Amino acid sequence: MQGQAQDCLNAIKGQLLHGDLDCLFKGVSINSRTVSKGELFVCVKGERFDGHNFLADAIDKGAGGIILSDPEKLPGETGRVAEKPFVIQVPDTLKALQDLAGFQRKRFPFKVVAVTGTNGKSTTKEMIASILATKFKTLKTQGNLNNHIGLPLTLLKRESSHEVGVLEMGMSAMGEIKRLAEIAQPDIGVITNISEGHLVQLKNLKDIQSAKGELFDSLTEKGTAIVNADDPLVLELARSLRARTVTFGIDQPADVRASEIESKDNQGFQFKVKLFDKTLSIRLPYLGYCNIYNTLAALATGYSMGIQEETMTRGLENYQRMSQRNEQLQHRGIDLINDAYNANPRSMTEALKTLDNFKTQGRRIFVIGDMLELGDRSIPAHKNLGEEIAQSKTNILVAVGKLAGLSAKSAQALAGEKIQILEFADHQEAAEFLIQEAKIKDCVMFKGSRGAAIEKILQIFIASNN
Repeated sequence: MQGQAQDCLNAIKGQLLHGDLDCLFKGVSINSRTVSKGELFVCVKGERFDGHNFLADAIDKGAGGIILSDPEKLPGETGRVAEKPFVIQVPDTLKALQDLAGFQRKRFPFKVVAVTGTNGKSTTKEMIASILATKFKTLKTQGNLNNHIGLPLTLLKRESSHEVGVLEMGMSAMGEIKRLAEIAQPDIGVITNISEGHLVQLKNLKDIQSAKGELFDSLTEKGTAIVNADDPLVLELARSLRARTVTFGIDQPADVRASEIESKDNQGFQFKVKLFDKTLSIRLPYLGYCNIYNTLAALATGYSMGIQEETMTRGLENYQRMSQRNEQLQHRGIDLINDAYNANPRSMTEALKTLDNFKTQGRRIFVIGDMLELGDRSIPAHKNLGEEIAQSKTNILVAVGKLAGLSAKSAQALAGEKIQILEFADHQEAAEFLIQEAKIKDCVMFKGSRGAAIEKILQIFIASNN
């Protein structure tokens, strides 16, 4: 974003303390370490930081403007800055950042696709962006900057040349997606699926459904909802919408439906897609049956944006898989699957299916960490995972963490000696076991919640010379 102090005042209704209305800025930052000359620095207060404490650094680096709530934190005269930034005071700097993003979203013609869901939203977002980029100058959420700070910062990177934005929306409580939708005003809303996750503040599946449904509720009669026809909770949300709906799925009738699905050994899937009255052949070179659903959601979105079938296929070919999502590696002749970015009950089940279906002449080794943010469902969910593991093709289970240990004990009770089961207190111990135990042609899958950081085991394993 670039503009004048007047633009900020129009957007956030603050009070100009220093500078003139025609003072310029280019770009917006909340990080004093990376703020550039001429950027607008917003003093956001976070859980671990307060931007007001870094005002001197931002001013020294040549910030063009400052938005703050506490003017007493402004540094005194230092004589180090040739041009002083304009300063605007507001009651709430986070709200100011969000309002500024909403202002920037509406400044020029712009279509917004918003993506949420319990699983697959980052991958689906990337697939959609790859398809839309074949026709439009596309802005997208970087990584998973999908919250009340990340989404506004993405919109504030918008330039007048951007025609489309693909924005990921995450949440952990009721009302959060509603607020993100107020800022982004989506034209198309995608809900990938709804299952257990974020159960600390949201106590049950109906709460999660309602929270995710805030995205569909935000759509006007001119909008489009992209609906997973195989997910009853998503389908239920779509029944009372003002917006047009486009459905996707595999098992149930849908506008965009996959069939004739063939697993290409360890090289992904080949399948047909009936796209309304057209038929496409898709080659998806990635593990994970769930990625077929992500692909269908992306195709449904591309269709809704008027992109031709052949062009969408080419766009999918440009998709770059995200790290730690069914990422395949090899080390010393051992197949490694890094799916350690995050985990919840449904994604753990999908990971187990992927491991079961992986063609290997060696053993299947499942390395798991805790599933977090499950609230009262935490203990039963981990015990249930153990039962699923006991019935799978897993040969060795490696569990790291107290909750993962519950899964190990549950699996042991059912599987007996069929599965070798080990519990470790930390990443180092688990990695040392794998270094000694894993053999050529084995397949090892790594899975856990973000806080469990199970990829550290993989990193130690790969760094070993054994």
